[in-house]
Amino acid sequence: MQTSLEEDILEDILAIQKDGDTPTLEKIASRLSLPVETILPALERCRDSGLISSNSPSLWTLTKEGRKTAEVIARRHAVLACFLTEKLGLEAEAASREACLLEHDISEETIDALDSFMQSPDRQCRGHGRRHCAHYSESAPLINFSEGETLIVTFVRCPGRHRRLIDLGVIEGEPIIIRRKLHNEAVVISVKGCDIALSPEIASEINARRRI
Repeated sequence: MQTSLEEDILEDILAIQKDGDTPTLEKIASRLSLPVETILPALERCRDSGLISSNSPSLWTLTKEGRKTAEVIARRHAVLACFLTEKLGLEAEAASREACLLEHDISEETIDALDSFMQSPDRQCRGHGRRHCAHYSESAPLINFSEGETLIVTFVRCPGRHRRLIDLGVIEGEPIIIRRKLHNEAVVISVKGCDIALSPEIASEINARRRI
């Protein structure tokens, strides 16, 4: 079983390779924000376990087994980051940091359950293949839409800060109409038959997609 550092190394080598780059010792250390001398023993343990190979002291690549292991770790990260942003309202950067901490101890059964939850038709999140979760490719902040458009709320960032909006019905899956857009980018929406004025700051934290 790999340590947390070893798993992070495998995940970052995979990310570097997917970016079409060469996983050098320096690049791996830079992504982890750790000194080379700190990660070198962990790299050597991964090599001894048959998960990575090295043609030179500074160049490391995943073996077939190492890539399989790295993809499992990367999936855990993506599912957790998706859940933290989509359902709990964390910003993408904060969600990724938390996912880095959680991904090492969570069971595959729990990841499978979270993945199924996020991929259900009424909750689908399409970002599992990316380092940071992307919420619906057609989703955008309310301030990006025009007057008169009918939308479906996809998520509200940091819902704990916007409990009043949730009480008024601005929740995931709820249809809304853009009634007016003011010169300062404030937005007036209609939800459940009521008109609500939103400041630009709040409107930018509510994402929606066009109703099909």
